[in-house]
Amino acid sequence: MIKKLISLFSVTHHSFEGKKSYETVIVLLYRHWFILISKLLAYVILLFVPLIVWVFAGSYIQKFGLEVLFNFLSITYIFIWWLSLFYALTMYYLDTWIVTDHRILDNEQHGFFSRSVSELHLSRIQDISVKITGPIQTFLDFGNLEIQTAGTEPKFFFKSIAHPNKVRDEIMKAQNKYISEHPNDIEIHQEK
Repeated sequence: MIKKLISLFSVTHHSFEGKKSYETVIVLLYRHWFILISKLLAYVILLFVPLIVWVFAGSYIQKFGLEVLFNFLSITYIFIWWLSLFYALTMYYLDTWIVTDHRILDNEQHGFFSRSVSELHLSRIQDISVKITGPIQTFLDFGNLEIQTAGTEPKFFFKSIAHPNKVRDEIMKAQNKYISEHPNDIEIHQEK
């Protein structure tokens, strides 16, 4: 009983909302870990702003009797810092890209209560390009992947993902397999 309850909160690479019974997940992608670490480092530095202000201006704050105001502003700052840290972590973990053997899903979180989910069938892919810029992205092997689609559908962007060339190869392999198994883009699983 408890194991079933806990399993509701576990992340799995094999299921997601709207997954069809015949689909197989090939890749679940998040932004590269360097993006998260760099944001967390910035938040750690920002955490010390009240302390730095106190070190440089503490004597003036005490001289003019502004300790209560300083404490209030420091607590407010830390509260806002905490909320923005939670927001950054939430956006990192909820922005995902899922590649299955039939389609690609782009789950983009715009805020705590707003998200968009875009879907692209593998048969609609016309071109996939990878953009890796700078020494950090080159050394850590992460970058952007752009998928050009057929027709008026917008381009799909995978932002700052790990191993974009490998992901491109996996998508192209899945697309070739899908096209060979689904002639004329007919979904064979729904013909029954």
